[in-house]
Amino acid sequence: MDYRSVGFWFDSIAEAEDGFRHRPGLADDATVDVAIVGAGLTGLWTAYYLQELDPGLRILLLEREVAGFGASGRNGGWCSALFPWSASALAARYGRDAAIAQRQAMVDTVDEVGRVAAAEDIDCDYVRGGTVTFARDRVQLASARAEFAESEEFGVDQVSLAGTETVRTRYGVPDAIAATVTPACARVHPAKLVRGLARAVERRGATIAEGTEVVGWADGVVRVRVGDVERTVTAGTVVNATEGYGSQLPQVGRSVLPSTR
Repeated sequence: MDYRSVGFWFDSIAEAEDGFRHRPGLADDATVDVAIVGAGLTGLWTAYYLQELDPGLRILLLEREVAGFGASGRNGGWCSALFPWSASALAARYGRDAAIAQRQAMVDTVDEVGRVAAAEDIDCDYVRGGTVTFARDRVQLASARAEFAESEEFGVDQVSLAGTETVRTRYGVPDAIAATVTPACARVHPAKLVRGLARAVERRGATIAEGTEVVGWADGVVRVRVGDVERTVTAGTVVNATEGYGSQLPQVGRSVLPSTR
């Protein structure tokens, strides 16, 4: 297929990527230490940090399309510590220490993406500019004040509260009366990030087999299809990094669903 059609991000780097020609599919049966099903951000970051822990690991990533084909290469273009649950809600359910640890991990991750991008020479347009959320009425102002107060209470997110004059002069929003400014958010070009990360793990010794469809796995044996040919991968560990695509595999199905609570 023409991978330019995946979306704007892929289209914008198609020339630099030489049309997204497939890396070679799996040419024969293989035996590895770790087989990762899916070469999106989940699979690639997993490979990257496994290589940090043990550079000698034989790691094989199996991808039906090309690295970053799914949501990893066509998301909204931000790297954010924002989370659907507030720190207070997390603390109420899991305890204060767990809530602080979770929030700190999210904040640290934004910086870590920038660090790795710089260390691995991944030009993904990373700019850590933060998130500004405007309040235009009393209800939104109360929410902004509550978010600021929570940040002060837990001491992690470093949210600041900008007043009316600031939002109108600095941000040019004449109908806003306040805003929260959350520093832990960066702009990224998602396709550049995921494709650059793919090259980084390859330089470190991992193999990415594109055009290689995983049919299923059990007991450390992964069955794949390359064209009309089926092959097997024997692995000490199999990592499911399919995210939403896992619903198409019998081993995953609907066992992983987003929480509504």
